[in-house]
Amino acid sequence: MPPDIEITKVEQVAPAPDRAALVVKAEALLGDNSTEVEIAITTDLAPSVAIALLATTAKARAERDGLQPALELLAAAVVASGNAEKVRLHLLFDKGAVLPLEVPAPAAANLSKDLVAELVRDSNAGVVAPESPGLST
Repeated sequence: MPPDIEITKVEQVAPAPDRAALVVKAEALLGDNSTEVEIAITTDLAPSVAIALLATTAKARAERDGLQPALELLAAAVVASGNAEKVRLHLLFDKGAVLPLEVPAPAAANLSKDLVAELVRDSNAGVVAPESPGLST
């Protein structure tokens, strides 16, 4: 039986030169040994793999909080996408996992409006939204 593999730290996530895959460089425990690994995830499978990996954290948080599973986002950033029709978001989760997303510009505009509306609604209800250096536009 092969030893268990546990990713302990994600070092880098970048597209392969041919853009057919995402390459994840990470530190991992292979049995009792620490090693560096490089995992290639085909581009069409990347969203499913990211959701599956992050869902594990969501389930643990749901059990802790007694809510439906949800991912806990530590920070979000907007970065240049290289395409005027898309906005690129980087979402940072615990243990350093970064999920890069490209969103059509109209969807990003709607998300922006919804975020502002939610923050205004919370402030009108007396809920003070914490300032976060990790949320940028």
